[in-house]
Amino acid sequence: MNSKPLILFIGNYLFRDDKVSLLVGEKLKPVLENEGFEVEIMDKSGLPLIDYIEGRELAIIVDSVVTSKHPVGEVVEVDIDEVGKQSVWSPHYMNLSETLKVMKELGIPMPREIQIIGIEVSDVYTISEEVSEQLKEKLEEITRKVYDLVKKKSFRQA
Repeated sequence: MNSKPLILFIGNYLFRDDKVSLLVGEKLKPVLENEGFEVEIMDKSGLPLIDYIEGRELAIIVDSVVTSKHPVGEVVEVDIDEVGKQSVWSPHYMNLSETLKVMKELGIPMPREIQIIGIEVSDVYTISEEVSEQLKEKLEEITRKVYDLVKKKSFRQA
């Protein structure tokens, strides 16, 4: 098992709000790496995730979510058991629950613990270079909340 905690920011730079976790990751990467985390910023998901999370002690995944249960920009802890139950979580082709199923079926070593941090968004399908105004205005606050949750989740695991 790789004992260095992995923080994985996933999203898609092409789609308006789906890039928010990537932007947060760009801001936090140097800070978190300085604190001993391995940080990856991925503009893809699905099967490529396996290479990053395979055999990890702890993988914390930060992604945009569309639940309509929270205000846009809200940073939430996502229960991994709920991920597969939602019809829309992310515009990526293979979602996290499907990726984990493939790992189990192929006998690929699972992370001991997976934590998910979601950033509530509304528009993940419009192609745009910019995030929505709602997210742009809250980007610093979102970044701070994600950092706080990463620290909390990694502390709980230790």
